[in-house]
Amino acid sequence: MTPLLCSVVRHMKLVRSLLSKIGAATAICLVAFVVASVPNLPRPPVFSDAGAVDTERQPLRVLGTGRPARSTESAASRAIAPHFVAPPEVSGLGLERIEARPPLSELGLASPPKPVKPDDWEGTVLFRPVVTSSASFEAMGHTIFVAGTEPVGPDQSCDFAGVAWRCGERARLAFRYWLRGRAPLCQVFSPAERQPVAAACRLGKQDIGAWLVANGWAYARPGGGYEKAEAVARKAKMGVFGPPD
Repeated sequence: MTPLLCSVVRHMKLVRSLLSKIGAATAICLVAFVVASVPNLPRPPVFSDAGAVDTERQPLRVLGTGRPARSTESAASRAIAPHFVAPPEVSGLGLERIEARPPLSELGLASPPKPVKPDDWEGTVLFRPVVTSSASFEAMGHTIFVAGTEPVGPDQSCDFAGVAWRCGERARLAFRYWLRGRAPLCQVFSPAERQPVAAACRLGKQDIGAWLVANGWAYARPGGGYEKAEAVARKAKMGVFGPPD
């Protein structure tokens, strides 16, 4: 053991014996005093604005001996097992872009896009509709009666197998649930016309009048084009033509 380490150990034993008798503040002061009294300890560099700081690298020395450590900068690198593992020669190689090979079969080809049919429907998209009857609603200042239909009266009562039920209220509720949160496209054009108007409407590709009559929630107006849909609803006992639900 070097004299430097022996001196540090001897002083630390003294500090450990005093820690059990005095407070923490006094012990910290004693530790600082011991560190300052040990000779040959490296001092931290002092930075000052008066002069430049010496940033040159100091030579490494072996701990405890003082001899300079052997530098590894001058050691030349060597290949490990060059007969078995060696990097390939890539200096003379270059990249060349070639054309893609043809597909193996026609199944790998993308199908041609389907022709888009022109949409012959024109009108106005009405947002936030509010249903007022089983075949009418209000939206954006317009009052729309679905063309080709007749609404079921809100107070109308229907009879099925001797059981009477309030089919008018149920028809309006069914239309309200179906239209809620959607924006129908109706054939109303002039923004100045705000009076009630009968207009054909649809949701996407679904004709609203055909849906109402086919499900039995509205009657077909004579000559409106929905007579066959009402006949199917009566035969299937749909909506107001069927039992209460």
